[in-house]
Amino acid sequence: MNDLKEKTSKVLGGTNGAHTAKKNPAKVKKTKRVLICLICVVAVLAAGYLTAVYSNIPFIANLRTLYIETAMNTLHHQWLATAFIPGDVIDKVMADIQEEMDRNKIDQSDLPPGPDSTAPTQPHVPDTADSTDTTPQTEPPPPPPPTPLELLTAMFPQIDTSTLPADLPLENIQRKDIASLGIKTTAGDTVWAIDMPNQLIIMEVKGNNYVGKLALCKGSSRTILGKDTRFSSRGETVVEFCEDYDAILGINAGGFEDEDGKGRGTVAVGLVKSQGELICEATRKSPFQIAGFDWDDNFRVGTEVDVESLRDGMQFFPVLVANGEKRVGKGSSGMGIQPRSCIGQTSTKDTLMLIIDGRQPGYSIGTTVSECADILLRYDCFTAMTNDGGSSAIMVYDGEPITKNSAHNMPTGRYFPCGWVVLKPSDGAAVEDTTVDDTTGSDTSTAN
Repeated sequence: MNDLKEKTSKVLGGTNGAHTAKKNPAKVKKTKRVLICLICVVAVLAAGYLTAVYSNIPFIANLRTLYIETAMNTLHHQWLATAFIPGDVIDKVMADIQEEMDRNKIDQSDLPPGPDSTAPTQPHVPDTADSTDTTPQTEPPPPPPPTPLELLTAMFPQIDTSTLPADLPLENIQRKDIASLGIKTTAGDTVWAIDMPNQLIIMEVKGNNYVGKLALCKGSSRTILGKDTRFSSRGETVVEFCEDYDAILGINAGGFEDEDGKGRGTVAVGLVKSQGELICEATRKSPFQIAGFDWDDNFRVGTEVDVESLRDGMQFFPVLVANGEKRVGKGSSGMGIQPRSCIGQTSTKDTLMLIIDGRQPGYSIGTTVSECADILLRYDCFTAMTNDGGSSAIMVYDGEPITKNSAHNMPTGRYFPCGWVVLKPSDGAAVEDTTVDDTTGSDTSTAN
């Protein structure tokens, strides 16, 4: 009996049955350390969150603003801002965006200067002949025909001729996907295509976290706004617009109704005017502004541009360049970092088309409208407007997309009610003459 009580007492931890086992001091100390670490982590995260959301330190405030602008300028990813950032902070940024858009508005841009029509195309040779000399005069020999290099540089002075490979055939050259040759422009960008028959060049543009392509087309008489003519249930891809007009180059243009990001490109937002035909009336809704080519091939932008004066036009925002000056700020001007599409014109009335790819980590994230303006200004841009960007941004050359749009399920791009296209010279009005005439008459071309 006593043995049984003794055993029971040991099991129960004492004569009264109370549990009196001692705690392990090392285990208790470890638990306290873990709790302290967790509290410190939570405190650091909370402090970091409050700093990121409310700090007025310029670097942090600028990053916060850029993050909010980028998220809020998308259709499907606004939750990246609204889920983590208080509404009053977002509202302040959105109010600042509206102020920035109001500052961006102009009545209308000036006319570009255009090519200097007073400049002589040939060197002046003084007449030294004696008018009293009765000796029969012989006709001077004709000047030698221009070399292929002279023809190329006359058409595209933007090309740095010192970077041309010595063995590259230049006569009426038509080559694409030639970035590996290392040909550069005078602005330092790599040349991707040279197309003398169609009078255009295409450059690769690269920067921090973005890549894209910039096309420069001689003259603007061949640049038109193509309209959707094929379908009633959807718009057309830029590839289809190029097919419709037998165009050599094309990009997307203005915005369209895009509910839940599944729009079919049938309903344009704002002005659509194609070769003199008014398809859709202009909207007065802010921040949209008019952009288009008038009947004298001047690219005009602004809220008060006379639609009647335009042969081709659309609406979007913001204005990037007006009268040769940048119209957007150093930051994102309320537009965040996105894929971009832009159209503009040089002071000599050549067309500029720019596409920046984005939303593709590891390849290209996108860029700001400010950076787009800087790229265009490298090439003597006088006037430029932003087109619809995001998953709409795409460039098509020679029938195929040459940029990577972010609409991954649509490799040839989304559907649009209209798109900017560049007609082939034989299909459009004559392009402005260059200072050297092509007297060779050669139709030799080498295409990759």
